[in-house]
Amino acid sequence: SDIFRTLESYRQSVLHNVHITHFGRHFFLSQFDTLHRNCKHVLNYAAEHNEIFNQNLPTIGPLVICGPARTGTTLLYNLLACDPNCRAPLYTDMNVEVVPPIARSDSIGQKRRIDSLNSSHLGDEQFSKCLTRIAASHAHFDIEEDCFILRQAGYFSMLLLIADDEDGTPESWIRNEMKKDYAYDYHEVFLHMLNSVDMPKSHWLLKSSFHIFSLNTFVQHYPNALLIMTHRRLDEVLPSLCSLALATGDECFDKTNSISEDRMIERCCQFLDTEVECIMKFRTSDNGIINQSKKNIFDVTYDNLMKDPIGIVHQIYHYFNLHCSNDMEMAMRKWILENSQGKQGRHTYSLAEFGLNREDISIRYADYINLFLSSNN
Repeated sequence: SDIFRTLESYRQSVLHNVHITHFGRHFFLSQFDTLHRNCKHVLNYAAEHNEIFNQNLPTIGPLVICGPARTGTTLLYNLLACDPNCRAPLYTDMNVEVVPPIARSDSIGQKRRIDSLNSSHLGDEQFSKCLTRIAASHAHFDIEEDCFILRQAGYFSMLLLIADDEDGTPESWIRNEMKKDYAYDYHEVFLHMLNSVDMPKSHWLLKSSFHIFSLNTFVQHYPNALLIMTHRRLDEVLPSLCSLALATGDECFDKTNSISEDRMIERCCQFLDTEVECIMKFRTSDNGIINQSKKNIFDVTYDNLMKDPIGIVHQIYHYFNLHCSNDMEMAMRKWILENSQGKQGRHTYSLAEFGLNREDISIRYADYINLFLSSNN
């Protein structure tokens, strides 16, 4: 199948990359094995339980955060998930004993999954250190990005870390990911499976920057989708993205040479290039101005989100005609009090440490900046 061939190609990339450490090789290969196993279990479950497709997804949404990485999406995702009438996939829904699906109200089943997840990390000090380092850049929460669903279908975001080829063009890796329409066929099957046991009263909530690469495909699968696009100064986004990539790959690559690090930084730049290109293509008309016919999109700037996060949620709900209840309001305030920025660690970064400068970024992404980050907009 397409999925198996893709995962096998990733496996070969790991085996042929001489700069990956023993830990990194074991980590990536075990990841691919788990992804393939989960995918087979889900597809077999769906084939044996056709009734999961008899129950339609909610007519509203899904509500999807699809801004570029490092633009405040995790904060916004967790606040929007405070709505008791919506559902966002749990990390365990997508990664631990994925079949049969378990309802949120099944406390025994949910505890079993959490215990299974915790026990899998016991005694692995190197892996625990890796998770702690990543958490300083990307905090861990019970809900997670639905890119974990796409991973099972061979849409693997960490390819930018492991690909062994010297061809640094986006065509060699990102654009291959963009052609994987079958990954969204699988995504829809998985969401129907979750929906069969835990259908929200209002809508599903999703988040992944990787949807940017396939927005037309996503909307074809989910024609009622409500899209939230977050935007942040790109001279802050790019070094943050590089910092996260290096933190993720720290234990996985040989530190005695700079090849892997230089390659990851270069690919982060290409990753952002392609994100911006895809956003501009999806959002603008032929004359380069924003296509006003697309009414199902709400734009959020990082600065405004940080200044008044709950106010931004209210704006989103008003724009999409969703109801923000008192319970949701209290849950959001509680979440903010309990999850101050940097609670799971802080990471520092600068443009200079990655060989980047503000002027080049301003020129390179001028059209995007003028449309989405200009004070006039």
